[in-house]
Formats: sequence, C-alpha cells, structure tokens
Amino acid sequence: MVTRRLSNVPDQLPLGRDSIFWKVNSEPLVFAGGGRALLMQVAHPGVGAGVEQHSTYARDPWGRLFRTVDIMMKLSFASVEQSERQQRMLDKMHRRVRGTTDHGDAYSAHDVDLQLWVWATLVDTALVMYELVRPRLTDAERDVYYAESKLMAYGCGVPRGACPDTFDDFRRYIDRVVADDLKVTTSARAVATAAMVPPLPWMLGDVAAVPNTLVTVGLLPSSLRDQFGFAWNPALQRRLDRWVAGARSVTTLCPTALRRVPALVAVNQRRPLRVPWLQRRGAELTERRLAAAGFGS
Repeated sequence: MVTRRLSNVPDQLPLGRDSIFWKVNSEPLVFAGGGRALLMQVAHPGVGAGVEQHSTYARDPWGRLFRTVDIMMKLSFASVEQSERQQRMLDKMHRRVRGTTDHGDAYSAHDVDLQLWVWATLVDTALVMYELVRPRLTDAERDVYYAESKLMAYGCGVPRGACPDTFDDFRRYIDRVVADDLKVTTSARAVATAAMVPPLPWMLGDVAAVPNTLVTVGLLPSSLRDQFGFAWNPALQRRLDRWVAGARSVTTLCPTALRRVPALVAVNQRRPLRVPWLQRRGAELTERRLAAAGFGS
C-alpha cells in the first residue's frame, strides 16, 4: 500500500498545538464519546476478551481512565522524550495481553487487526464528537486530521502502511469491520454493563448515566446497537438532539483557551491523575453492578 503524504504533516510524534489533531482532541466534549469508542472496541471479540481478561476496568475504572488519558495525550502532544516513553510503556503493557476469546480463538494485543481497530474507534469517535459540537472540518482539514492520526496509530504499535490510505478508505474500513467482524460477546456485555453508568458515589452516577447513555447508545452504529440490545426510538433521538444543541451552545460561549485547559493539564502533569477515594468507591460500585448483572467472578 502506498501511503499519501501531506507536506504539512510531520513524520513522527509528537504533534504540535497548531495541528488539526490537537484542535479536535483538545475539545473537552470529545471525551463524552469515550463510551461509544469503548463499546465499538470490545464488540471485536479479540479486543473484548483482552479488556475483560486483562484490564482493570472493574477493579479500578477511574484509574484506568486516568492512565489511558495520560498515555494518549502525552504520546500525541508532549515532548519527544515523553512521547517515546509513553510508546515504550504502551508496548510493555501490551506484551502480556494475550489469551482466548469467548469463541475459543487465540488473540494478542500485538495483533495488527486488533491494534488497528482500537485506533480507528478513537479517531472516528473523536471526529464524530467534535463535529457534533463544533463547526465541521473542511475536506482539506479532514485529510490533515487523518494523516496526523496515523502517527498516533504508529505510536500505539500499528505498523507503518497498515492504516487505510485516505480518509475515504478509512470510512470504508470502519463500515466493513462493523458489518463483518463485530460480534457482541459475553465479555463485551460485561464491559458495557460497567461502562454505561459512571461509577460515581451517591446519586451522581445515576444522573451522569443519562447523558452518557444517550451519547453512547445514540451514536453507535445501528447494527451494533441492536447486537447489544439497546433500545432506541424517536423520543430518545430528540433527547440526544437537545443534549447536542446544549453542548454546542456551551462550547460556543466558552472561550477556546478555557476549553483547552483540561487537555493542557493532561499533557503537562508529571503523572496520571489519582483520586484515591474516588477510585476505591468506583471499584466498589463497578464490581457491585457487575455482580448484580450476573458477571461477578
């Protein structure tokens, strides 16, 4: 495969603050798509088994989230030394992730197909979320965004040349995997059970679950939504549309510099965020929810 080069895209990470990739991924509401990306990932049987068997999604859901954000933001936007350190850390983490899927097939986190799919869900979801709340990128900006996103793929272990060549090729790749390769397994259902209600104390989890569920379920491909057994109807679509309109208004009124603060903090902090009491409580709530749904160990 011959990969098209754009003259204003660097050859390797990190990317700068002038990149389209930064423009998209530093938008705070992009992170509201995390549930969508996760459910698309785990619907691939190999990824679902890897997350269910090796991830701390149940034992430390908040810590897992904080570490993931730290790795990806520093890998993409920190100094050369920090980016390379995060790449080595990610590779080391993936070496131990191997096993057997719910269907009895062997998998490894270093399988190119699995690496490619995880990366693709992040890139696709970030763009979907960004264009819901901010003006759509031009065709030229999309081309640059996609070319820059390939650098993140390489930093995550995807071999050069393995990514779809153009953005249009990428869209066709997403559609093909959704149609042909995704199957919601028991592992995927367990992860979805844990992810749909944020593990927050008191009534906060139930309150946060409403927009989280709307965004996650509403933006899933319809065939995948059906596999998970999620209900969707015109009334729910109208609620999602109202949420999007409100989110768009907030991003319009909030200055860009202020919206970029969380991303800058994530890039510049020395270590991943830690909130011990929240992490402990989050683990208790998640394990209780999984057990109630019949997924307890």
